[in-house]
Amino acid sequence: MKLTFHNKKSQFVLVLLILLMGIYFIFFGLPWKSSALKKQFEVYLENKYQIDFKLDKMEFDFIHLTYNSHAYPVSDPTLYFYVGQDIETKKIHDLYEYVIEKREAGRK
Repeated sequence: MKLTFHNKKSQFVLVLLILLMGIYFIFFGLPWKSSALKKQFEVYLENKYQIDFKLDKMEFDFIHLTYNSHAYPVSDPTLYFYVGQDIETKKIHDLYEYVIEKREAGRK
């Protein structure tokens, strides 16, 4: 079965749609990858610290091609910290312990 387009308008719309999707993926990443990494971030945090965490919306850094977010323990929503991929290795890292130390030292 061959897909054919009968007029220039439908061809233009198809090319425009593909172009817009490409631009979206460049600046906002792949939606399915964002969803999968959000789950990986959550599992990483819960395995590392043995408590439940809640993550905010995932963000894509198109310059470094990495994903990141902010999270907090379910038991303490005021303890808000960064979690994301390292720009060189793409491994997950977080600032939970840094935020804990900062809080304990009396700084905000």
